[in-house]
Amino acid sequence: MEARLYETNELLRTALESMDQGLILYGPDMRVRLHNQRARELLDLPAAVLHDGSPYSVINAFQVARGEFQTSPAPLMAALDAADLASLPDVYERERPDGTSLEVRVVRLSNGGYVRTYTDITRRRESERAARASEARLRLSEERLALALDSGEDCLFDWNLIDGTTWVSERWRGRLGLVGERARPTMSGWIEAIHLDDRERVMTATRAHLRDQTATLECEYRVGQVEDEAFWVLARARVAGRAPDGRALRLVGTLIDISRRKEAEARIAHMALYDALTGLPNRNLFRERLDQALSRANLAPNRHAVLALDLDHFKIVNDTYGHLAGDRVLRLVAERIHSAVSDADTVARFGGDEFAVILSDIDGEVGVRQVCERIIAAVDEPLQLDGIVIDIGVSVGAALLSDDHASAEGVFQRADMALFRAKVASRNTYRMYEAEAHARTATRSLLAIDMKEAIRRGDFFLVYQPIIDVTTRAIVSFEALMRWQHPVHGLISPGEFIPVAEDTGLIVPLGIWALREACTEALNWPASVRVSVNVSAVQFRGGLEEAVVAALSATGLPARRLKLEVTESLLMQNPEQAVGVLHRLRALGVRLALDDFGTGYSSLSYLRRFPFDKIKIDRSFIRDIADPDAAAIVRAVVSIGERLGMGIVAEGVETVEQLELVRREGCTEVQGYIFSKPRTAADARALCCEQPSDEHPGSESELRTSDEMRDWPSFPDEDLPSPGKDEFSVDGGRQSAEIPSECRIAESIGDQVVKSLGPRRRT
Repeated sequence: MEARLYETNELLRTALESMDQGLILYGPDMRVRLHNQRARELLDLPAAVLHDGSPYSVINAFQVARGEFQTSPAPLMAALDAADLASLPDVYERERPDGTSLEVRVVRLSNGGYVRTYTDITRRRESERAARASEARLRLSEERLALALDSGEDCLFDWNLIDGTTWVSERWRGRLGLVGERARPTMSGWIEAIHLDDRERVMTATRAHLRDQTATLECEYRVGQVEDEAFWVLARARVAGRAPDGRALRLVGTLIDISRRKEAEARIAHMALYDALTGLPNRNLFRERLDQALSRANLAPNRHAVLALDLDHFKIVNDTYGHLAGDRVLRLVAERIHSAVSDADTVARFGGDEFAVILSDIDGEVGVRQVCERIIAAVDEPLQLDGIVIDIGVSVGAALLSDDHASAEGVFQRADMALFRAKVASRNTYRMYEAEAHARTATRSLLAIDMKEAIRRGDFFLVYQPIIDVTTRAIVSFEALMRWQHPVHGLISPGEFIPVAEDTGLIVPLGIWALREACTEALNWPASVRVSVNVSAVQFRGGLEEAVVAALSATGLPARRLKLEVTESLLMQNPEQAVGVLHRLRALGVRLALDDFGTGYSSLSYLRRFPFDKIKIDRSFIRDIADPDAAAIVRAVVSIGERLGMGIVAEGVETVEQLELVRREGCTEVQGYIFSKPRTAADARALCCEQPSDEHPGSESELRTSDEMRDWPSFPDEDLPSPGKDEFSVDGGRQSAEIPSECRIAESIGDQVVKSLGPRRRT
């Protein structure tokens, strides 16, 4: 197939370059799609001006600048100078400044493009001027000789309009069917040879010329009635003599076989509207038919639909078996999709592994779903390729055409959004367009746009939640958590913007900023206090080591004071890469903590393979620690951590009872609202400066319950109890505005809670 395609393209190019006419094909965007060398020669245009991709405006401006149209009639010159294509006739003649006469023909394509042909008619014009100068030169023999010299292999003919007899070049008699009973050509026989579909048009043009309404007769038509045997000719003729009353006496002219040119034009037109690989309509033709479907949908809503299709795992086919095999797969898939829809439907290929379908006369959403299921089933069948079985799937997004007057772009965007949901869901499935899902997608898109501006404005800042040693009551570290203060919407939850940042890749610059900000702020704390920063999977896939080294180098913070928190799910994505990265970071002195332990795969092999310093038990176990099963899990994790030399941090401690139980189970560090919500940088510094009180609280009534702690004013108001997976620690650029001092939680509360429990017990 590739060889045939190459041969076809070469034949097309040879045909173009063999044409006596110059040809330029303009696309709908008025850029050159195709041209031949003859066009460049006839127009005397340098390659820098006329080449594939040249805008028509550039070519026209070049011609105007050198006075190309100055020798044309005034109306034609004005239209050409102004590049007013709409006012130009389909056929016109003009004389170039160097004296060359050109005949320009314009074929307007349905997609908005143009095909322009240029014929050098200088010699013909010279002959006409010579003929007008001396009627004596228009003798029959001289006319036939001139036409023979000009036409070469073309047909010469001479109609006697008085008696109807016709003289035709001998070599063309057989082609025109002038043999046997029709050996003596007559006007009626000549007319009968014209293809029935073209006959009336040719006769109209002939009558106009015979009545002296046109200077010459020129038209293109087919000779023969059998479609496969008919061939195209270009007829050029003029009246050679008239009676005193103006009646035409003779019509002489030529027939030029233009079949090859017509075939080339047909191929060019086909290339503009059809995919070369599969033969399916391309994006241009698809758009035309979608516009037509939308017009019908205004009268019959929900009877048409558009499908967006994307092959699943096609890249694997290309990578494994090569692009030639991939092309064969695409052709087979195209056939299968086409077989799953009706003849009235349109199946198009946009390029790569993207296809689209327009469904017509369907039974609403039920009918769309049935077609989607048929397409998926057809494509899902294993493909046999040179003895190799290839499995491939397709994801489909569908949108019904309603009477809401949506544009073609809008309707296809709906199908495309549904396709995205299908690919996210599981692939090899379909999804219908839903307005609510579109609204969510649009909201996320707007959030991503706002996020880029927020990074530029510096709207992100960090807050810090302390982690406490239950024995010494001292702050051993702060976990840095990212916040976004939107200028219009206020404080945006990390649960909303972190997933968007990860999807768009903006988490990478945010992560670099946050690492540096957190390290910078940690320099304001005592040397024994570390800063913890959470790591996103997106950061982990590349650039994390460089970002950590750059932050430590720029701030001067000792590596031992930086702790990175990673989750089990992150490690599962690429364990081998994770092992190498974590070990290299650990070799620098950076501390590592396994965050949210127990919520992921909880494979104990992680604890042996990865160099963790801390294990953070997820808040869900702490919340239910009064349950014997949850307590047993906490106890087991503590025991494993002690054996492996890893410290244990209990997240989400909110009540005195929880604090007592986690301490009893052996947790050495705690984090939660019983001590403090996340604080601004200034408050975190102040908290570090406060020394723990040695006085024992007067009574147990001074301790606060979790509900009381949660009601205390702190920042931000909507923070969930203790940090979770939606809070992200990153490095930084600026601090938030300071909050009133009355919003701070006194450190003495933590002291009182710890003191009330007495010495730590081990079970």
